[in-house]
This record gives sequence, structure tokens and C-alpha cells, in this order.
Amino acid sequence: MRIGLVTDSTAQLSSEELKSLEELTGGLIAVVPLTVIVGGVEFTDGELSAAELCSAMSEGTPVSTSLATPAQFTNAFSTLIDRGAEAIITVTMSGELSGTRDSAVSAAEAQPIFIDVVDSRTTSAGLAGAVFIAAAGISHGRDAESIAGVVADWCATETQTMFAPATLEHLRRGGRIGAASSLLGRALQIVPVLGLRSGVVVPLARVRTWSKAIDRMTQLTVAAAGELGEDGVRVEIQQAGGDCEHDDVVVLQEKFAELGLETSLRTLSPVITAHVGPGAIGITVQTTP
Repeated sequence: MRIGLVTDSTAQLSSEELKSLEELTGGLIAVVPLTVIVGGVEFTDGELSAAELCSAMSEGTPVSTSLATPAQFTNAFSTLIDRGAEAIITVTMSGELSGTRDSAVSAAEAQPIFIDVVDSRTTSAGLAGAVFIAAAGISHGRDAESIAGVVADWCATETQTMFAPATLEHLRRGGRIGAASSLLGRALQIVPVLGLRSGVVVPLARVRTWSKAIDRMTQLTVAAAGELGEDGVRVEIQQAGGDCEHDDVVVLQEKFAELGLETSLRTLSPVITAHVGPGAIGITVQTTP
């Protein structure tokens, strides 16, 4: 059976990753974009660079986002069906953070083939990892339902995400702060380290300075790597502006190198940056897909 694979743009897949996914799925891969709205002007996710978005936000330009619609998923499904897909696995960003998953479910219900929509309960690097888990299952000839089950299990147990926003203001405005809302009253006195647990933003630590936040994320990363088994664990650093030479990125790379952890870099999707704000730094720890 030929199985297609669909995800959304918050995975921020590189051109190299997309090429690899094309090979693993036999060309049956589609990415549905979300939308960033900057000063009233709509941009498809990826159309506006991370640096441009951060600059606009720093200047006080109003920024919001729009979820991927059922029509967009319908188009993606139809395209893959026309290419020969007999079933489709769809992996989306956390349904707690966006209605994108609901759009995928709505569109899937109207299709003539089996489509399983998996809520990754994460986004960015975590979502990208889940997509590769699905692609590996497809390339090995597994059936769609078992692939979806493996992806859901992997998302629940084999990937952890944490991040430190420069301010909680953007999360507050977007309503994505979840269980970390208790931090708002003390936002001026602390630097929060937040995480995604079951798709919801939760507080992991509260420190007094940005450098201590970086140190705390390092400690949490080492602990997460230990929980996941250390061997075959990948650590991915994500920076809102996409600056691989940013001081925070360099410091984290040096710290992890000293601890024997290899790292890779991923620019946060502009859709995610619109909610966490300029200056945010994230880390995802996951088993190797």
C-alpha cells in the first residue's frame, strides 16, 4: 500500500529534510502552511524570514497568526491521492496550541481513503522528528494504523521540549501560556524556563537572570538525555531569529560539547516566534528518528 505523509509548516523542515522525506515516501509528502499576519498583512509561514519577523515585533508591529484551514488540508490530501496515495498519515503541531489539528481532522473525514491524524503534542523540532518517524515506517512498508500508533507513542515518550522566552508578554497575548499563567504576576522578577507537556506550555523553572536560564536549560537537557537513554539521543537548539552565531546558541553548543552531547540547529517557525517573541531560545531532546 502506498502511504502519503502530511504535516504542517511549524516543523520548519529544511530543503534537505524535504528531499529526504520525498525519498522515504516515494514522493508522497505535503506540508500545509500556517499564516503569519504582520501589521495586517498576511504571509504564508516561511514567506517572511525569522529575522524580518523578529525585527517587526521588536519595533512594536502587531503580529498574529492564523491556523491551517480544512481547505488547505483537503488540497494536500487530494494532491497525494492523485499521486497514488492509498492511505495518509498526518502529523500536526499540538492541538493545545492551534486549531490546525482540528482542521486536519475535519478535512480527513471527507476523504475517500483512510487518513489518520496524529496530534504530536509538540511543534518545531519535536514535530519534525515525529514526521521522520512516520516516514521511516512508510519506507519499511508498515501499515498506516501501526505507523500512526508508533508516532503517537514516540511523541509521548521520546521527545522533550523546553524554551526560555525573553518575555511572557507574547505568550499572554496569544493565549498560549497554558499552565504557566501563574508566572504572569511575577514576570518582571523572573526569567521563566518553560516546557511542552502533553502539548501544553508548563513552567519548568524560575530563575533571576538570562544566564541562569541558559544554565538551567542545560541541566534539564542533560537530565532529559539521561531519561531517553543518552545513546541515540539528538539535541536540537532553536533560536527565534534563526541566527546560528547568536551568543545563546554558541554558549549552549559549547556547554553541550563539553558534556559530550552533539547538537543541531533549527530556526523556529515564524508562526511559533509570533507567540514566543524575539530572543526566545528553545531546546528539543529526542531519540534519533
